[in-house]
Amino acid sequence: MDDDSLNLVCSDDNCSLFGDAVGDLKITNEERDANPAQPVNVELDFPMRPEQISVSLLPNTIEHLIIDFRILEDGAGITRPEIQVELEIGPSINSWTMSPPSANLGAQTPYILEGEELDLSQGRILSPSDSVTLRLSFEINQPITWELYLAGSSELKIPIEWSINSEQENIDEPTSLTEPRSISLIGTTTFGGLMSSDVDCFKFDVDEQLESLTVTIEWDQTPVEVEQSHSTPDFWNEQQESEGQPEIRTRFEGDVVVYEYRWIEPDSGSHTLCWTGEENRYQTYSFTGTEILKGVGSVSPEEFTGDATWVVGTSNIGDSEKASATSGAGIVTMVFASVGILSAISGFMMNLSSPWLPRFFLPLAMILLLIGGILSPAVSISNESPYPGELTIDELLDERLDRVQMGITFGEEGQYGPQYYGGFMGVSEGERLQLILSIDKVFPTPDGRWQIVAEELDGIDLDRLIFTKLDDGLLTDSDEVKFILRAGRLLALDLLLLEALLIVDEKPRGDVVHIDWNMVADEGLGSLSAPVWISRPDSISEDEWGSVIETVKPELLSVSYCDCGIDAMELSIRHKEVDVNQLISPGGIQTSNGLIPYDFAITVLGFMVLLSALVIERERRDTGLEIAQKMLGE
Repeated sequence: MDDDSLNLVCSDDNCSLFGDAVGDLKITNEERDANPAQPVNVELDFPMRPEQISVSLLPNTIEHLIIDFRILEDGAGITRPEIQVELEIGPSINSWTMSPPSANLGAQTPYILEGEELDLSQGRILSPSDSVTLRLSFEINQPITWELYLAGSSELKIPIEWSINSEQENIDEPTSLTEPRSISLIGTTTFGGLMSSDVDCFKFDVDEQLESLTVTIEWDQTPVEVEQSHSTPDFWNEQQESEGQPEIRTRFEGDVVVYEYRWIEPDSGSHTLCWTGEENRYQTYSFTGTEILKGVGSVSPEEFTGDATWVVGTSNIGDSEKASATSGAGIVTMVFASVGILSAISGFMMNLSSPWLPRFFLPLAMILLLIGGILSPAVSISNESPYPGELTIDELLDERLDRVQMGITFGEEGQYGPQYYGGFMGVSEGERLQLILSIDKVFPTPDGRWQIVAEELDGIDLDRLIFTKLDDGLLTDSDEVKFILRAGRLLALDLLLLEALLIVDEKPRGDVVHIDWNMVADEGLGSLSAPVWISRPDSISEDEWGSVIETVKPELLSVSYCDCGIDAMELSIRHKEVDVNQLISPGGIQTSNGLIPYDFAITVLGFMVLLSALVIERERRDTGLEIAQKMLGE
């Protein structure tokens, strides 16, 4: 059970609990033979479809159960019966009685059950293939026609606290005590899932002359009821001899628990590492290894405090205190306008007292509502979809790192030299940079423009991006250090400049910004062996580009790497004050605005015209009624 909300749905007399509101609008039946002496008992079963495939943790209470049950002949719902509810959800069997709501003249409100406790005496674990069934029963004691409204009108909502697909998350398989999985431990992250009482075993080689071997495992966040015990793994050599009890260090990083197991002077050769799970406990994990050779001196990670996470706003020149979110793509406007258009259409179907209403007021209202409330927001919504060829920031940075790696692999000369990897965002002369970003907020600049803050730029883990590229083992040890330092420098400078270029003349109204630049050559900055920003958008002149990069470039950019048993680097930027007059609003930046500005105001105007028509019609009818009453009185 992964969805919190399960709708009561039926199709061709086949009823079930389903995540989507589909199928028949309602089911109905006539009970013409029912009477107080011989009542008719009706029972309806709604088994969950598809069947349970994940492991879920049940909450203490349901959020609500809504049953839209009506009597056709009873407009106020006075004669509606009690509904007996039985909910079978894995080990939890629950029974409730839903009393009919108070009579309401003109409308039959649904039955609602809220905050009822679930019976958890047999446990909270909902396992794969466990049954989930909602059963409704009621008694009819008079000839009536009953209706049960479905497809979103009746639903069961249970706030599932946690869920995991044990088969899908058990990505380490096949791993077992008799068939351990062969891996490369050092410098490689291995992912797995310890599902119930599984035994996950991994086989790898340990080098000679090691001072120590450390295995670091991260256990992903899991509810206490189902998390594994995190017991010390078994570790033995090729002769099936245990390497003994390791030194253990535990730390929390946010919601993730991290264990470090350190074995001193392990034997060389093939080794096996095993974690043993417990029944009805499920948790995913990832682990990696580091080794320290004898006699290499101090290699403690505590001596190096790396920080290479990009913080958005590094190049902001706007007033952060006046930051505001965009107005979105106009979903609310479309709903608002749809109601108005339907109201106008219903007006055409009425016998109106004034010819001006169908000839002028209603058509004008529909035009305003259609343009401002439907067409313009629809254009805005369509503009939020990625254009052909557009990349996300992760994809663009990944391609950027590929170019740096190719440049180091094939040397500084030839087609993979500085001209190949030194362009802005790694895009060379004659190529096209297409990027889509989500707008987090916008700042007004001192000169009346708007600077966009992109959501994807906040918290970019440069460490992760750079060191992931080293997993393929294409570079030598010395080239790896060169790659780390060069990639860190280029990524930091590119992100710095990208933030400074996200300036537009008008405040964006949509949530997405599209960038489309054809790149041309430029002198850029840096030496011939370490160039940067040697390509620029063709919408920016050479002089403008020179002014921008001169004001954006930091006073000091430091990228440091410590070869001390951890994959980490440090990034330090000393900024100088950015001159807003040196920054431009480059062409090629498009936000997902609508067809016309102020589309919501146009929609409101359409509604005002519609309300004016309503007032005119009502006054004319009241006047006519008053005249008729006077004539009849005479």
